[in-house]
Amino acid sequence: MTVAEQSAGTGTRRVAARALVATGAALAAILVYVIADPVLGLDLTVPEAPGSSARVSLEIGPVVITAVLAVLAGWGLLALLERITAKGLTIWTVIALVVLAVSLPYMPGFTVTERITLAVMHVLLAAILILGMRRTATRGR
Repeated sequence: MTVAEQSAGTGTRRVAARALVATGAALAAILVYVIADPVLGLDLTVPEAPGSSARVSLEIGPVVITAVLAVLAGWGLLALLERITAKGLTIWTVIALVVLAVSLPYMPGFTVTERITLAVMHVLLAAILILGMRRTATRGR
């Protein structure tokens, strides 16, 4: 097997591993929502619009879309950083942790139950994504 063939095989395995990590991270957040809202009946609400005091029920659609977009953005950023800098993994990890910190539900108007549930969704998705992607990352370039 040539070096090019080995490299292609490694790249294919990395993509497959990252797809599995991304899927698992998104599904974990969705599972928390499904357990909290429909199963336990917590009726999670969010502001109708940024800065609005009006609240609307959080539905599964926005949860799925947000989770998928978050993991794809994380994956894309890591792939880009790995190509342009030897410190891509470190930079990506710091950015991912900052994004997690600013995405947590600190906003006024959330109940304690909503804050806890949303925080669990965010932290679980981030933990799976960050730890999983770090395991698949290119090191020592």
